[in-house]
Amino acid sequence: MKYTLKQARILGGLNQVEMANKLGMSEKTYIQYEKYRKVLRMDHAFTFVQETSVAFDEIIFFEGQVQKICS
Repeated sequence: MKYTLKQARILGGLNQVEMANKLGMSEKTYIQYEKYRKVLRMDHAFTFVQETSVAFDEIIFFEGQVQKICS
């Protein structure tokens, strides 16, 4: 199963503000990642995986992956 960043965050029981704080960024910046307007750096992706407890290979980190799975 593949999860968008939003789905993985929700599975991890976090809201956008909490996730932004855990990643050391503003909520506004985090939302840009969740909308796939920016790509998470590897260190942020690693922290994201740790905080959500969703396996790295089950998270969609790139917009192209979303389109491929949804089409």
